[in-house]
Amino acid sequence: MKKGKRKWLLTRLGILLLSMLSFIVSGTQDKYVSAAARTITESDLTPYSETKDGYSEQNGITVTTSFDKPSYKSGETAKATMEIKNTNSYDVSNVKVQYKLPANFTLTSGRQFETIKSIAAGETKKLTFEADVTEDKDAPLVKGAYTPYIAAGICAVILIIALAALFISKKKKKGKQALSMLLILLLAANSFLYTAPNRAEAEKSADSSADDEKGSGQADSSKDSGNPTKETGNYNVSMENFFYRTSVHDPSIVKDPESGMYYIFGTHRAVSKSKDLMEWESVTTNLSSSYETLLKEPWDEWAGPASPGSDLPGMMWAPDVTWNDTMKKWCMYLSVNGDNWVSSICLLTADDIEGPYEYNGIVVYSGINNPKKKVDEKKTDIYKVLGEGADLSRYASTGYSCINAIDPNVRYDDNGDLYMTYGSWSAGIYQLKLDKKTGLRDYGTTYETKRDESDAYFGTKIAGGYYCSGEGPYILKSGDYYYLFLSYGGLNAAEGYQMRIYRSENISGPFVDQNGTSPIFTKLEDATLSKRGLRIFSSYDMHGIDQVQVAQGHNSAFVDDDGKIFLIYHTRFQSETGEAQMHQVRVHQLFINDDGWPVAAPYEYSGETISDIGYAMEDMAGTYEFIYHEPTSFYSVSGGKQLGIVGRGQKLKKMKAQKEITIGKHISTISANINFIQTDADTVTLKEDGTVTGTYHGKWTYDNEKMTIDLGDGFVYKGVFLKQADEDSRAMTMTFTAEGKNVAVWGVKPTDGEQQ
Repeated sequence: MKKGKRKWLLTRLGILLLSMLSFIVSGTQDKYVSAAARTITESDLTPYSETKDGYSEQNGITVTTSFDKPSYKSGETAKATMEIKNTNSYDVSNVKVQYKLPANFTLTSGRQFETIKSIAAGETKKLTFEADVTEDKDAPLVKGAYTPYIAAGICAVILIIALAALFISKKKKKGKQALSMLLILLLAANSFLYTAPNRAEAEKSADSSADDEKGSGQADSSKDSGNPTKETGNYNVSMENFFYRTSVHDPSIVKDPESGMYYIFGTHRAVSKSKDLMEWESVTTNLSSSYETLLKEPWDEWAGPASPGSDLPGMMWAPDVTWNDTMKKWCMYLSVNGDNWVSSICLLTADDIEGPYEYNGIVVYSGINNPKKKVDEKKTDIYKVLGEGADLSRYASTGYSCINAIDPNVRYDDNGDLYMTYGSWSAGIYQLKLDKKTGLRDYGTTYETKRDESDAYFGTKIAGGYYCSGEGPYILKSGDYYYLFLSYGGLNAAEGYQMRIYRSENISGPFVDQNGTSPIFTKLEDATLSKRGLRIFSSYDMHGIDQVQVAQGHNSAFVDDDGKIFLIYHTRFQSETGEAQMHQVRVHQLFINDDGWPVAAPYEYSGETISDIGYAMEDMAGTYEFIYHEPTSFYSVSGGKQLGIVGRGQKLKKMKAQKEITIGKHISTISANINFIQTDADTVTLKEDGTVTGTYHGKWTYDNEKMTIDLGDGFVYKGVFLKQADEDSRAMTMTFTAEGKNVAVWGVKPTDGEQQ
């Protein structure tokens, strides 16, 4: 063989051997199963979780699994220990652990299913089992299991080729050169074979560290996290401000500019007033004693005949009172309800907000052409609006045109025009323009009849329809937007009553939620189980309240003279059966976040004023009870259990753990499902470096009183920090309230009960 050809052949042979070696090693590594990296599930808001081989963390529970040896020979006995630690500040109960053992494990002691009655805060429980193990030939290979044998074989081949080269060579010098080249290849191959696994492991470790840093939500240490601000705040709270409660159903608020008193008017002639939105006293107007005379027309000639067995005192619903500057009168818009949608909204006026009120007429009727109860449509104004002989067939019992004329809300737009929004369930919520001179319908404004958009008699459709729930419409104007509040669900404590919000730049819409979804339904849906609208808060239990509040709804809202925004609603309370009907009024401050959506203060209003220059870092940072107001969950009672309470309500939590163990040259994996009951609130800790830890992990930022919190669920929640007095001890504490993609979240710092 010629010199050049022999050299070329040996070189190519060396390259081929290295390529084969690389392929073999990479193939061996592909069979190795590595531990799982950190994962955060992204279905709605889910707790922070970390899983890796032998370790799991979720909901403040850590699970560590270990064996008494790193590996076993086939036929040996393996002893496993699982340590379950509760890092929460509260106990967890009914902890159930179920092991999933591979087929090559034979349990000799311990059990595959264990129940721990409770694990106290900070406590660690240990579970052990022993099993006889055999090698599973079908399981993944241990990394590098056959690498020594492969290396030895390849080296042997190289040596044989080297020896052959000596005999092939005609000259001793050339033989030595060939042998030297092959020995160099042999050493290179040996080095590659034994260093490649270690290098891969090092790279894997580096990648894992990088993933851990990325997944942990650590803030960039090179960025300034902000300096603490001055202690600020104007907190007019003391135990001297005792709360005198009131029970006004469907409260509609208005402020008398002359006296500075706040009034709430509600169903069944209930009226209360307050100087500070905290101490309420009942008010009696002439409507309580003269309702039969004042409301003779809407009851005797319209609703009454269609409602046998009912009487007027129980059918006067949800008044709304406003000052009409053109009429120079207080105008009360009151729905006189009847069965089968035979209702009307009438107008009463007074010179003084507490009356006496006089009857002025009817704004709008419903129940016309009602197939369940025949009424005389000539007693209404429908032909005045539509023309004599108009076709009324569309007002039969349908989901898009058989409206119920109740729940009025009247307000001016930015142009000074007056509008009434009204309606409930069935065909939905509509809006009419009013005549400022009379306070009644503006007959000069006409509407087209377009399905799911407008009706020639009822006006512009802005929400609901098709018998979907939705009532108590109320419009608030703040900044650039008109905010439409609606109440979904049934009135009873366990029927899902709740408030949701939409917005528009125009008082007549179209309104949308933060996801761009309209409140107008086009088919029958369960609105309480939908994600339409921002649910301002849920049924909740948390530190600092003495009663679990449920079924909150039929609200009003207003912007006060000093710019504070308030939400006023009635709430019911948790009960063993869910049927308790006691209700009271609550008032919460509202704030508009950086995305232009309202967020509600966690505690009821007690005179606090938000700081406009921010709070000290030591006030904002710390551990909070965290309340996630799940949009489709609501209070109910089933099988004697009370469900749907966010915060401290009893919750079933689930997590998984796994551990890999080497048996022979193969890897076996045991896994376990761990379920437990959590009866306290989730927690988050806002750290001064801008990170969030606890049940959820992520990042937080602030700018004066404004804050954002990113919890890794794809949403960024925006809101405010606010120092408040809790509702139980009246101790001051820091809170935050935020919102993102129609979901509200709260944080409250537990207090030691110290009163201020």
